[in-house]
Amino acid sequence: MEVIKSSLDEFMEGKKFFKIPVYQRKYDWEKEQCRQLFDDIERIILTEKYHFLGTFVYQKKSVPGSNNFDEYVVIDGQQRITTIILLAKALHEIIDDDDKEEIFSTFIKHTKGKGMKNKCKLKPTEYDLPVFEKLMNYEKFDENNFDDNEKFSMLYQNYIFFRQKISADNSEKIYKAIQNLNIVGINVESGENPQEIFESINSTGLALSQSDLIRNYLLMSLDYDSQEDLYKKYWLQIELLLHSTETVEKFIVQYLITKRKSDSLLHNNKKKRLSKNNLYFSFKKYFEENYNGEKKSVEVEKYLADMYRYAKFYNKFLFKDKVEFDKLSALDKKFYELNFLLESANASIILMYLYDKFDRNIFDEEIFIKFIDAMISLTFRAKLCGTNGITPQFAGNVISRLEQEKILDEDSFWKTITFGKGDYSFPNNEKFKKSLINSDLQAVLKSDGCRYLLYSLEKNAPHSKELPKYSGETASIEHIMPRTLNDEWKNYLSSKNDLQSHEHWLNTLGNLTLTAYNSELSNSTFDKKKLIYSDSGFFYTKELKNFSDWTSIQIQVRAKKLANAALKIWNLPEKYNSIIVENGNVFTFDSDFGIFTGTKPATISIANVEKEIKTWREFLREIFKFLYKQDEKIFEQNLQKENTPQRIREFFSDKKDLDSFDVPLSTKDILRFANNFVENFDLTGDTNFKDEIWFTLKN
Repeated sequence: MEVIKSSLDEFMEGKKFFKIPVYQRKYDWEKEQCRQLFDDIERIILTEKYHFLGTFVYQKKSVPGSNNFDEYVVIDGQQRITTIILLAKALHEIIDDDDKEEIFSTFIKHTKGKGMKNKCKLKPTEYDLPVFEKLMNYEKFDENNFDDNEKFSMLYQNYIFFRQKISADNSEKIYKAIQNLNIVGINVESGENPQEIFESINSTGLALSQSDLIRNYLLMSLDYDSQEDLYKKYWLQIELLLHSTETVEKFIVQYLITKRKSDSLLHNNKKKRLSKNNLYFSFKKYFEENYNGEKKSVEVEKYLADMYRYAKFYNKFLFKDKVEFDKLSALDKKFYELNFLLESANASIILMYLYDKFDRNIFDEEIFIKFIDAMISLTFRAKLCGTNGITPQFAGNVISRLEQEKILDEDSFWKTITFGKGDYSFPNNEKFKKSLINSDLQAVLKSDGCRYLLYSLEKNAPHSKELPKYSGETASIEHIMPRTLNDEWKNYLSSKNDLQSHEHWLNTLGNLTLTAYNSELSNSTFDKKKLIYSDSGFFYTKELKNFSDWTSIQIQVRAKKLANAALKIWNLPEKYNSIIVENGNVFTFDSDFGIFTGTKPATISIANVEKEIKTWREFLREIFKFLYKQDEKIFEQNLQKENTPQRIREFFSDKKDLDSFDVPLSTKDILRFANNFVENFDLTGDTNFKDEIWFTLKN
């Protein structure tokens, strides 16, 4: 390892070509970091002292056929060196003296050399290269030459920041200050491992994102040519598809859940949920557990190719605010409804699994749309009824169960998606209808959700014609009985003995409708409103002309009609609507324990491991064995709690083997105690095992 001390300009001048390797993150310094650098430069101007810019770590290699040029592969310092060059370019544009040419040749481009003349001094990552070269190549800056995406780049924004800071009055002082910046350069010898050095020094500056760490884990151990090839072929394409680091990380989290069929993992001997916080650990674990011993570059390419394939699926589920809905395909319209309108953040986990099957022609588009309709129905019912809907855990369980089905068709999908119980249940028709009629929809669904509900009803109305566009301007939510009652409305409702019902029924389904004339209607009487409603392009709004009065009675009548229509849109097949205790049904601790009296268990599943059992005592034994294995200390602490039955205390006081556990308790007592014991274990150990336990019954 060679260490040098140098001024920044001496370090960068001469026959040196700086290259950012593929395992580095893209340029992401923000104005805050640039402002700090510029503050340091201004401090140098005031004090005329030197300032230490930091350490640059690199691997120096000769550039073949370039007349003694050296390539510096930057291991650490790429954010600083890129920012300095942006500053130098802005300075070069503004300064007007003999230093102009020196700035250009030192920081911006080579002015001579075989094969190197007019090449930029720095080659950034492939992601940053187009905007960077565009900035470096112009002779006179013109913002009109950059499109909106390019202007969004931090390269562009930081260049503009420096342009705004530099003037003809201070440019010469700034250049002299830059010459007072010192650095330490560390050249990593060819026999040393750049990945280990990179990771050991990454505690300074901007921390690498979880996706940066994953990219480096996959690429850094490969030879440089393989790194370049796989990065350009796969990783860069994923970044270009998904744009932001945040979206890339969301994708990888959901990709892993899709592939693993679970969002649970053991981290530091504790049960955790897979998330952005443990993404790097989770990916490494997944890769290592599935590594089949092939050549590393072959294995890495296999994984990157699969990730890129799934990223293309995932990209189909991403939508911007302004979408020309009518121009979307039938399938894309369903993706838009589920992911954008209903904001189902975790639906993509199941959708990626399904899209893989669809892409391999296992089922056609018609079936795919039916699957998505079932997910839309679950998601909307869950929103309205206050259940969990599609969580990462639920999605993993759905995929796991679908994998066990011999045929993936509409019936098997409904069977799988309705398996959940309690907070994970698919709200049945009775609960959904009751919530539709009685809920304060503005509180539960908010304005966007109400508009989605009402517009969907109109779209599926009996005599629906071409509707106004889906927007707040052309489809405004109107309260038929107004939010603020004027004297006319107060007198009218009082005459009907119904004034007290205003607050309760105000935001319910029966009192809400769509119109393009919301501001016109305001607090008008119902008779005046009917005149405007009669000309509406919305079927259910136009129907209001048929009512002679508008009180809580009419609101409930209309709500029941709309609720019946909603049951057909967000449907649940009747065979999955009834809740009966039978063989094959899956139950959790959210079930009513009283219904299990006189039954026998068939299987128990804990953390995705399913086992056949014969008795409820065996059910409790399996839970004990699992939790004891997870954390003996927490297990014993929870045995000491007051709700532990005396017979169980006595068994453990003799330190008997868990395999011989056979304490006689009623079915209801076993289930109640098991539920409390697991809840307490989760609370003490910061785990979530309760949601990982389900069971089935025998005939």
